[in-house]
Amino acid sequence: MRLSNGEVLLHWPLDIHVLTQGWYYNDGSLHQAVDLRTQIDNIYIRPVYAAEDGTVDQTQDWDGHTRTGMQSYGNMVRIRHADYKSKTLQTRYAHLSSYCVKYGQRVKEGEIIGYSGVTGNVFGAHLHFEVILGGKRTNPLTWLDNDYTLATGREYQFNKGEHSVVVPEADKQTPSTDTTANEAKTVQAILIGPLDAQTAAYFDDAAKTMQLGADRYCALAVDAEGKAVMRCATLSGMDAVKLYQIAQAQGLKEEYFSKFVG
Repeated sequence: MRLSNGEVLLHWPLDIHVLTQGWYYNDGSLHQAVDLRTQIDNIYIRPVYAAEDGTVDQTQDWDGHTRTGMQSYGNMVRIRHADYKSKTLQTRYAHLSSYCVKYGQRVKEGEIIGYSGVTGNVFGAHLHFEVILGGKRTNPLTWLDNDYTLATGREYQFNKGEHSVVVPEADKQTPSTDTTANEAKTVQAILIGPLDAQTAAYFDDAAKTMQLGADRYCALAVDAEGKAVMRCATLSGMDAVKLYQIAQAQGLKEEYFSKFVG
């Protein structure tokens, strides 16, 4: 979003903000991006969100084996945002398991554009996030707020003179006291599975009944071990309850649901 002082505050691309690698890798080599943790227990597939309104100006499908050049990003999405100080501003999201946007598509800040994964040149599950200004990569942490933690405490954060975005008082929102409205707006990212093909079909039918688009319901082929059919849904609190009730009506067990964002 654009702040009243003309600065930019980007939306975090994940709902969990754990920095595993900074502008410099932990070994001291230059990274020019940040890596964010996606794996909690055996779950690493999480919704990835657009950092600001913009237009998808690049997508890439990983060929499944190349780990050099642009293919090192794996499945990737890049978004062009409104210019900042007369320079092109873009964000890149890499190593995705899948994406649900296409070239030229307009997206809103916080909209799901894909799901994290382990494609490309990776040695573990994470989201690789870049901020590009005028064709040059910049430290993403200088475009985000300070609501994050360090995975080990050794992660590089800022170069000299850099810091997180400071939000002017005029832009700070007062929390709503309407609990009903807040509940309806709560986003829950739910991983469903492992499932057999017949059970997955029940969920697919439920998603059709609820008219959930590809940006809110994703058919994932495998689980974290690469074995079983999975589904991922990102819903408001009320829709999450509705999907759960439909599943229960089909006799599906509560253990199929893993709520990892609330």
